[in-house]
Amino acid sequence: MLIAPLISLPLPNAHLEGTLLPRGFFLGLGLIYLAALAVDRLAATWRLPGAAAVLLLGLLIPAELLTQAQPLGPVQVETLHRVSLALLIFYAGLKTDLRRIRGMTAAGLRLGCGGVLITMAITALALLLLAPLVPDGLPPAAAVLAVCCLGATDSGAIEDLLVALGHSIRGRLSHLLQFEVAVSTVVTLLVFGLVAGLLQAQPHGDHQALHGLLASRLPEHLGALGLHLLAGLLAGLVVGVVAPRLIDALVRSEPMLLLVAVALAFVAFGFGQLLGGGGLLAVFVAGVLLSNGRYRIGRFEQQALGLVMHPLNTAAEITVLLLLGLLVKPAALLTVLPLGLALAIVLPLARLLAVWAVMPAPPFPWRDRLVVAGCGLRAAVPLALAVSMTEELPHLRGVAPALAEPLGSQLLALLFVVVLADLLLQPLLMRRLLPFSSEASPP
Repeated sequence: MLIAPLISLPLPNAHLEGTLLPRGFFLGLGLIYLAALAVDRLAATWRLPGAAAVLLLGLLIPAELLTQAQPLGPVQVETLHRVSLALLIFYAGLKTDLRRIRGMTAAGLRLGCGGVLITMAITALALLLLAPLVPDGLPPAAAVLAVCCLGATDSGAIEDLLVALGHSIRGRLSHLLQFEVAVSTVVTLLVFGLVAGLLQAQPHGDHQALHGLLASRLPEHLGALGLHLLAGLLAGLVVGVVAPRLIDALVRSEPMLLLVAVALAFVAFGFGQLLGGGGLLAVFVAGVLLSNGRYRIGRFEQQALGLVMHPLNTAAEITVLLLLGLLVKPAALLTVLPLGLALAIVLPLARLLAVWAVMPAPPFPWRDRLVVAGCGLRAAVPLALAVSMTEELPHLRGVAPALAEPLGSQLLALLFVVVLADLLLQPLLMRRLLPFSSEASPP
């Protein structure tokens, strides 16, 4: 790999003139993104999701050389993952076309809410039972929070899979899957925040039993969750109502539409955070209202907004995948590999059980349900949450502060293995299921 040595190449003047950036920084960064696009194209040739190839690329880049040139500390990681996560959720909102999911709203809500909770519950139980496979053990609170990262499905990974396989899912299943991505993302974010709050260690050394701890903290954290929801909904509604008027007044071309859309996403996030911490929910709500708004200029509607934001969404996905690949330590991968592979088998089975539970047979034949279960891929959003998980570990019940860092490395590696294995295994299943989708799904 020549990218990292180019970034950290020793030169007489180590920094670019007038900046704190190392020489070769922009060259190396550009080469990394070009390499990511190249492996994405190669993965499509091999009929695999591009997310899997980009994850492996991030793992192959020697992170220690990159950090010598430009330290990749908590602040940089937090900034990258927050911005990327906000853009991914905003794009999920933009892809939610309420006009097209009429008649599928109830099924999408059941799948995105009940299906996600069932999948996470089964996977969490399996991880707790398999925890002895980790040499130093796995605290239950850390195991549960790690599973909470795996709730959201990912539209980018699903689209990559379908492109790679040369198939498309038309009709109601396509709209259902897009709606599920949006709902499951919001539900996963809320569950992650609630569980992280409930499982925080008691102050002053209080060792209250877990059931008593949950009973005493649940009302408090449910109230905080309600405030979070209210802040996000209010901020998203305000921005979403004002946005069409701003677009009609300010936008004269599609490049300007991109700039205004990004600005509105940041305004929604900041406004939600200011009101009570509901920034990510506000971004999603604003995206939904933007995609379903009415504009004076007809071409600036949902399709135009989705098209102009798609490149930024792709950049955000690649950034998150590369970031996790850079953060994962190969030594930790070897430690958690058996557990990760076992969990990668449990997760799609849990998804299958959840789909069968929330999608009744009369409206959905068994082939439709198999296709929906097979499209439950995870990639960028769960991996972005994995970075947040490492920040929460030192505050969790049963996790000693001194052990939080090595435990975080193990859990990052575990989620890396689970996501990568499913991205590689799901195409094998879908190659058998997708030929039936055109028959089972009416246009």
